[in-house]
Amino acid sequence: MLGTNVSTPTKIGFFGGSFDPIHLGHTAVIEQAVKGFGLEKVLLCPAYHAPLRSQKPIFEPKQRLEMAELVAQSQPRVQVFDFEIKQKKISYTYDTIRAVKKKYPSKEVFLLIGFDQFERLANWKWIKELCAEVKFLVFARKYKNPPSKPLEEVDYFFMQNPLIDISSSQIRNLILNGKSISEFVPEVIFSYLRKNNLLLM
Repeated sequence: MLGTNVSTPTKIGFFGGSFDPIHLGHTAVIEQAVKGFGLEKVLLCPAYHAPLRSQKPIFEPKQRLEMAELVAQSQPRVQVFDFEIKQKKISYTYDTIRAVKKKYPSKEVFLLIGFDQFERLANWKWIKELCAEVKFLVFARKYKNPPSKPLEEVDYFFMQNPLIDISSSQIRNLILNGKSISEFVPEVIFSYLRKNNLLLM
């Protein structure tokens, strides 16, 4: 048969962010991306400091990396990619994806991104170069209709599954006000925060 010797690239996801802290909304996105798009695995990449974020994370890079590793240990399709934490500086997604492609040259990379960030892609550095390297998986808590393309070069899919309506900023506010976050984060994360005295309650 024609084409029987041609292999189709396996698909992996890339999910970057501050993860300050990682919560059930993040893990739901990962699960839906794996099921809906047949991803072999998702690389979870905590940022040392996100380029478009002005506020410093409340958790240290080492702590956010440790939390990501705990989630990876509890989810077999998740693997931590610690490139940005190891850089100890602001890393741009294009540079990180180049590192991903170097490690996984035969993989097709799908970049998981929130609706709001997707609309701001035109502000990203080396965005046209990045668009040539990945396809985007756009997720949203509040929007049911697909977003418009922010750039002609963008190739994207919209995840229409319902998502948990919680954000890291809401969780940080709860922590800073001494309120419980147990219902919003994976059990392993809550145990980690409590064990390391990172909760004010």
